Order: sequence, then C-alpha cells, then structure tokens
Amino acid sequence: MGESEWKHAGWVSGLGKWAWIVGLVNGLIGLLFSIFEIIGYLALWAISGFGGTPGAGLSFWNVIVSIVGISIALFIIRPKFSKPCGERDWEALYGWTLKLGGSNVPWMFIWGILLFLFSWAGWGGLFVLLPAIMLIWVGPRKYEW
Repeated sequence: MGESEWKHAGWVSGLGKWAWIVGLVNGLIGLLFSIFEIIGYLALWAISGFGGTPGAGLSFWNVIVSIVGISIALFIIRPKFSKPCGERDWEALYGWTLKLGGSNVPWMFIWGILLFLFSWAGWGGLFVLLPAIMLIWVGPRKYEW
C-alpha cells in the first residue's frame, strides 16, 4: 500500500499538524491555572497568618512543568513532528530516530511521552502519541526498529 493510499493519512496528518498547538494551549492553561493557584495559596497564607502552605510548592513545580511542556511543543514538536505530519511526509517521521544499539527508537514516540508527562492533566501529548502509534504500528509502511 503506497503512502498516498494509506487509509489513516487524513486524520493522522490532521492530529499531528495541530499537535504543537494543543501542547502549547495545554501548557498555557496549566501555567495560568498554577499561577492563580499560587496567588490563592499566598492570599490564604496572608489571611490565616500560618507559616506556609504546602500546596504552593506543588504549584511552583506545576509552573516549571508547564514551561517545559510549552518549550517541547514549540521547539521540538512543531518543527520535527507537526510540520512533517501536516505535509504527510511520513518518511521524515520514520527517519527521525534515536539509535540505541541495533535499534531505531522513534523520537516522535519519545517526545510524545515526554509531552504527555510535562502537560497539564496529561492530555497535551495525546495528539503526538496517537499519530505516532498509528505510524509505527499501522503506518503506510512497516516501521524498522
């Protein structure tokens, strides 16, 4: 089956093309939510007079995680994944690999997992992972591990 005949090309291309925007929006939502949470904890601390709020530390961590997720979406997913997906350049995605010993591990899968881990509520990486899984296991050609 040729690349132009691949029956999943349309929706895989669509999801992948917008994956960086979903990651970006997800990171921005997480960032805003965490900042508002920190403001709430600080206000609670100021009103109550207690010596600290344990939730604020987690919220600061969420700010860092959101910034990492935004960076992954903008600087890795957009040029290396979304652009080839939008152009249906499957060979560029198949060739984007990490060589570990005798294996070729697809970067699209690795970065999809990382974006999933560094996104608010985990859904930021799904738009990378789903197309990556489709390309790897039921793509227009067999993936060469």
